[in-house]
Amino acid sequence: MFRTAEKLAEAAVPELGDIVTVELLELTLRGEAPPPGALCGSTPFRRAAFRSLRGASGVRPAYVVGDVSQIPPTSPYRQTLAHLRPRLIRELNDDSPWLARNSARARVMREARVHSLMVVPLVVRGVVLGLVALYRRADSAPYDAGDLQAAARFAEHAASCIDLVRRRIQERARARLLQRALLPEVLPSLSALESARSHVPVEGSGGEWFDIIPLSGARVALVVGVTEGEGADIALGMSQLRAMILALALQDLAPDEILSCLDEVASRLDREHEAPCRHPFGLKYVGSSCVCVVYDPVTERCSLSRAGDAHLVVVHPDGTVNSPVLASHPPLGAGGQPFEATEIDIHSGTLLLLNSGGDDAPLPDEQATAERLYEVLSRSGPDTQEILEGVRCGVSPGREPAVLVTRTRAFDAEKVATRSLPPDAAAVAAARRWTSRQLARWMLNELAYPTVLVVSELVTNAVRYSTGPVELRLINDDRTLICEVSDTSSAAPRLRKPGLSDESGRGLSIVTQLTQHQGTRYTASGKTVWTEQDLPT
Repeated sequence: MFRTAEKLAEAAVPELGDIVTVELLELTLRGEAPPPGALCGSTPFRRAAFRSLRGASGVRPAYVVGDVSQIPPTSPYRQTLAHLRPRLIRELNDDSPWLARNSARARVMREARVHSLMVVPLVVRGVVLGLVALYRRADSAPYDAGDLQAAARFAEHAASCIDLVRRRIQERARARLLQRALLPEVLPSLSALESARSHVPVEGSGGEWFDIIPLSGARVALVVGVTEGEGADIALGMSQLRAMILALALQDLAPDEILSCLDEVASRLDREHEAPCRHPFGLKYVGSSCVCVVYDPVTERCSLSRAGDAHLVVVHPDGTVNSPVLASHPPLGAGGQPFEATEIDIHSGTLLLLNSGGDDAPLPDEQATAERLYEVLSRSGPDTQEILEGVRCGVSPGREPAVLVTRTRAFDAEKVATRSLPPDAAAVAAARRWTSRQLARWMLNELAYPTVLVVSELVTNAVRYSTGPVELRLINDDRTLICEVSDTSSAAPRLRKPGLSDESGRGLSIVTQLTQHQGTRYTASGKTVWTEQDLPT
């Protein structure tokens, strides 16, 4: 706002005045505006610009840029705001009553040899945003009616420029408020992560987002992205992309599959929204960057994929830093190129830094990444919040990317138990006995009865409908008990309501009643049916 006022003042000197000042309402500087109509009270103004001729460089203003002042009563400035009309003082008289009441202003005018004055309100659609004061000094000719008309035209253009900036400030503020309302307030606490910290820039566009999504098998999906553009419509588009990713991730799709689906949906929605009169907001999806990482604390592996400039930085427990080489892909909605997934090993205590990318990203390449993070880690130590602050330090305000920093945790071997079973009916009894013994080792006898029932139903289905080997896995993540049964069939079990005379079809209903969460995910060799039960407090 100050830069705009300064450019306007510069344009008015010397064509309209030897000295020009621009005063703006405090509300205007915050992106707001008063109700339409005249200003009659003691509303505070802040000086936004001061400009004088080179020969008048020694002129001392009554108020410097940034100072807050009250408009003197019964002065031409106050009359201009009260009547919303320009005021011309052809011959400025030192004995004027309004100058006598403001000795500081009178003294400065006298020292500057000001002899003629015009005051013009900055008004848009009846709303006062500020005022412009123009002064003639020394040997310059006094103002006349023609000058007043030119000043009025200038003020009309100036008010439009300032109002445009004001509305942009207001739109950005709304976008940021909407963005923060749509993003998670608190990051989830998960067994797969020691800690996690996130940052969305305060001066961002409103389109930056992040997510930590719990998945089956104690896995976790980490997502960071940014939607191109700015404003409330971009924040709404961001929320829709985030909701799509959440829905796709909960289907246990791989990162490349998630981005492929998102790419197709973004292209279709963008084409629909380009049609006339289809929607009121101008939502935009094409051009969004995103990186998606799925971490498995049991296998200690990460699967990741990206679109656009987003990327991942890995800090290993021994302090080495690298950026995995990911297949490049255009931003979402470009289409025409398949996404690829990259698999990397991640040990416990590894730091993952996801960056939404951008023109001024803090970690642009591997060499700069290593140097920057070595410096950050030497100062911050293991604390993820300090690491996040260190990474952000030095990035230009308003150009910060969205960043998510997490430290991984791997499961101890005694927290995971696996049993291979033959594809025959005898495997069901063996699975029940093995499950009872394993829960006794973990001192989870309270869950023995329901878990044995769940295992019995899932293994029975696997033996009945698949032809290959069956694998039973139990995971104790200190919060939930996870039961997984994997087989070679790609047919997922379907929950249905059996009839009164049906002799089958009640197994999954029993499983649903005994567990908090359940589902199916597909693997390269078949599928895995899983359930989760809360551990006793």
